[in-house]
This record gives sequence, structure tokens and C-alpha cells, in this order.
Amino acid sequence: MPVKYLMYVKIILKNNITIHYDIAKELKSKKQEIIARFLRQTLELHYRKIKNVDMKFDIPALKRDMQSKTSLLMSRTFKR
Repeated sequence: MPVKYLMYVKIILKNNITIHYDIAKELKSKKQEIIARFLRQTLELHYRKIKNVDMKFDIPALKRDMQSKTSLLMSRTFKR
């Protein structure tokens, strides 16, 4: 799933330290590939220390994009 649908990621470590990464804010200045690479490296680095990962998705944007892609596909399929 593309990173643009994430609003934030909150990583809670076993020693109760929380790493909060605001992706919606970072997308204004960084590319999706850079953000995805950072998230993967952070998760791999703290893999044994992680207790919980909380991700907040932008559901309305995801739903809107899925509906537009579905309607585009359906219009191409059932073209008269």
C-alpha cells in the first residue's frame, strides 16, 4: 500500500518509549520512497524492542481513489 494513505505511525517500544512519525506532514517535503525506506529501516532496527505499532490511515482518500480506479476500469470494460 502506498505511504500516501498513512497519516501517522506510532511505534511503542518495550521500555515505553514512543516513536511518533507524522507522515502527512513529511509528505509535503519528502518523496514516498524516502519515507517508506525510513519506516522499513526503523522497524528493522527496533524489531526486538517493539511492543506495539499503531498506524492511522486516511480512509476517505483511500476509498475515493479505489472508487475512481474501479469506475475507470468498469467504464473501459463495459464500453459500448
